[in-house]
Amino acid sequence: MARELRSALPNHVIVDWDDFMPAAGALAGRDVRRSPDLWDAYRELVRSVIDILRSVPTVLLGVCTPDELRGWPEAQWILLDCEDDERRRRLAGRSEEEVDGALVDARQYRRLHLPVLDTSARPVDEVARELAALAVPGW
Repeated sequence: MARELRSALPNHVIVDWDDFMPAAGALAGRDVRRSPDLWDAYRELVRSVIDILRSVPTVLLGVCTPDELRGWPEAQWILLDCEDDERRRRLAGRSEEEVDGALVDARQYRRLHLPVLDTSARPVDEVARELAALAVPGW
């Protein structure tokens, strides 16, 4: 999604929450995704990047809720969602625990009543164009 969104919004910086995880994990000596005790520090790392980019139009693709990012720069929230069967298909090859966790997370995000962009059975470039139009009015 990030690559397609970068093409759709060439005048914006597109930051994918996951982009820094390999380097952060190397520094920490363990996988950030599997180390909840590192999540607050990782969130602060991403926040420092967003603060540096404050003067530049920026889109952050992430996994946090508005409550988890309270105090961050003003933001527009859009939930990228898909049907649960589609989520299972996309996560094929991952452990049953990871898939189950992703399904639980999806239900929790849906309860936030954010604007939703359904990505089920849609090509990534089409979703990126629609997301660009929602995120940047007048695009």
